[in-house]
Amino acid sequence: MANNPKPKQQPRKPAAPPPSGTNFDMIIIGGGTIGVSAAYYAAARGLNTLLLEQFGGLAGPQASSGGRSRMFRIMYSKSYMAQLAEATLAMWKEIETVTGFEILQTQPLIFYGDVENTVEGNLAAMLTVLNNLGIPNAWYPDASLLLQEYPAFQTIPANYVSLIQQNSASIRADLSVRAFDMLAYQAGATLLTNQPASVTSISPPYQVTCPAGTYSAKYLVLCPGAWTNSILQPFSLQLDLHIWQMTVAYFAADTTNYTYPLWYEFGPTPQQLFYGFPPSEYPDAIKVSLDSTNNIYTDPSQCTYQPDPNILSSIGNFLQQRFNGVQATPQNPSTCLYTMSHDGEMILDLVPGSPNAAIFTGGSGRAFKFTPLFGRILVDLATTGKTYYDIDPFSINRPGIIVGTNLTPPPPRSTRPGLI
Repeated sequence: MANNPKPKQQPRKPAAPPPSGTNFDMIIIGGGTIGVSAAYYAAARGLNTLLLEQFGGLAGPQASSGGRSRMFRIMYSKSYMAQLAEATLAMWKEIETVTGFEILQTQPLIFYGDVENTVEGNLAAMLTVLNNLGIPNAWYPDASLLLQEYPAFQTIPANYVSLIQQNSASIRADLSVRAFDMLAYQAGATLLTNQPASVTSISPPYQVTCPAGTYSAKYLVLCPGAWTNSILQPFSLQLDLHIWQMTVAYFAADTTNYTYPLWYEFGPTPQQLFYGFPPSEYPDAIKVSLDSTNNIYTDPSQCTYQPDPNILSSIGNFLQQRFNGVQATPQNPSTCLYTMSHDGEMILDLVPGSPNAAIFTGGSGRAFKFTPLFGRILVDLATTGKTYYDIDPFSINRPGIIVGTNLTPPPPRSTRPGLI
């Protein structure tokens, strides 16, 4: 039996726009990480696929998928999230094997903080989920054990507990996008940048217009992130979404004397949710962010893309008290966008009233780890109207998501025949 050759790893040449009026099987709007993943899984099924990205490159810094690292975790306080993460991990390994790229840098992830924290998740509930699923973990009921095992920590509040899961990872985000871009291209997809798009016919065959022309397709996938409501206007549909402009930076660290882990601190308030990455992007600096913001908008045109100096100061002060050998002065600060629903859950579903149209939005900083799985699910939904994965919690029809519509919402997913 012949071995399947690995794809060539050199960058592809930009695609030339097809003639206006070209018909495709599937059109994808949005070239962030999940849009590019969907392009690959659609093309792999033999669908003639067109992806349109409004900016000059895929997963650019203006939106939510830019940068060089993301966190992969299985630790969740909700079992369905842990199970989806486990399924995604297998898909990541498939992509790594076929491309030869080491996208996941596997390492332990330390969750530590107030055991009753409910802002980002409850550590005791996470422990229960991991144990019920038989996922190996380590639980430290007091701070002394964590300080002993990880000398990079300087001080930790005595009441903080810790949960460690070994099979976590830093995702090499830029390499991930490159891998799916390469796979999609080699599977026959057409990926165009500098093409802000709008849907100009909202019933199949869908028509989508961009600077390169007008194209049509039976299947439509929307991955518009912060631009969701402008894309949904032709559908007479609006969602309750807010755009969080997040601030992140790098901080010089004493990597000669200390080994810095992958970590997340669950403080008791949103202003005390810090997380950080080991020094892999820069040899002597750790990447750190506050998982909260002072900059919340309703339209991406309002975003300043300026790092928040107050948040940078807060991170620096935190690092000085929490870690050994870390400087307080930020380096290379930048921003990215979270698209947040009112309940913090993502939205992954069919577009109400529009057959063969699927949407992903509301990634809320959690979506990157699910890149391969959510790309596959979007293709499932657009082509068959169903998926075999449990995505009920991400329904667009749950209370408080749709805020403006001229359509009658369909019944909840669990009552729709054939959808599981």
